[in-house]
Amino acid sequence: MKENSIKVGIIGAGGIANVHARYYRELPGVELVAVADVDEKRAVDFARRWGVPESNVFADYSKMLRSVQLDAVSVCTPHAVHARPTIEALRRGIHVNVEKPMASKAADALEMWRAAKESGKILMVGFQTRWSPEIVAAKRIVASGALGRVYYCEATLGGRRRGIPGSPTFLKRDLAGGGVVLDLGCYAIDNAMYVLGFPRPVSVSASIEAAIGPQKSAVVECGWGWSPEDFEVEDFVAAFVRLEGGCSMVLKESWAMHSNSLGSAFFLGTKGGLRLSPLEVYRDEWGYMTTTTLALPQVDIHREKMKAFIEAVSKGGPSPIDPREIVIEQFILEAIYESASRGKEVEVRLPRELLA
Repeated sequence: MKENSIKVGIIGAGGIANVHARYYRELPGVELVAVADVDEKRAVDFARRWGVPESNVFADYSKMLRSVQLDAVSVCTPHAVHARPTIEALRRGIHVNVEKPMASKAADALEMWRAAKESGKILMVGFQTRWSPEIVAAKRIVASGALGRVYYCEATLGGRRRGIPGSPTFLKRDLAGGGVVLDLGCYAIDNAMYVLGFPRPVSVSASIEAAIGPQKSAVVECGWGWSPEDFEVEDFVAAFVRLEGGCSMVLKESWAMHSNSLGSAFFLGTKGGLRLSPLEVYRDEWGYMTTTTLALPQVDIHREKMKAFIEAVSKGGPSPIDPREIVIEQFILEAIYESASRGKEVEVRLPRELLA
């Protein structure tokens, strides 16, 4: 191991871990030195692929955290298993880059945030979309006041006609914690909340469905393959979220549906509007209705995310993405599930410490 390098370990050697490993290998001054996965063969294969020393391959992440000198870890476990390794790493004085969603339960996300505050270490939740030129520009435009008061927005990635993940880690409730709400809904909500400047969520009315996933006949040519018998979560969500200040947000997301798209995300204000994919701004100027299309740079958002995390580690913080913001979003996600279960609008109950 190089003496002055930032030494990184990875917990969970599944698909997304390879993305983390690629950029850690590419970034200067970073050394990928350890990996842990409950499937030891998968950990061994991962280590061989990315040049991790054989002596630093573990089936138990706790043993890895105790045995190897680490500056940071990436937590790439299934959604429902994000909290425990994150909290343990932070308490051992190790910075953490955890994959999205932050957790499968709001209480877990809250404990992760508390552990980061108590340890003084970086906790970054991996929303690479924070570096998307579209999202960066949209936030800048809204903050400038060009749209006036934003009173309505729709949050969506457009949905998938047939894109249910094949891995049981996304489909089994005990591993995934939830379905499309956690997997794609977390992105859509983070994009919207970030652009809006994080108004406080007030209430949620939501509906979720396991409409397509359990059907064997839905596994068709040119669609993603999955096992309907393993499907225990939701594949569709529609939610109405009231935000403080008079703005309302509608979340629409789907893993599978009989349609090509749920549309694109947009924001409506008293002086203008904004739509994503592609980014267009609508205003009244010089007595005319105008449409402005922005020329945006090309950015590798995964690389920028990983680079920002490593730079923060090297400087001792702060986190490039404030984990408090993501905890608040986790309470919105939890309210979606609660509302859908109860069949009624529910309050988003944020702990006081998040409002300080």
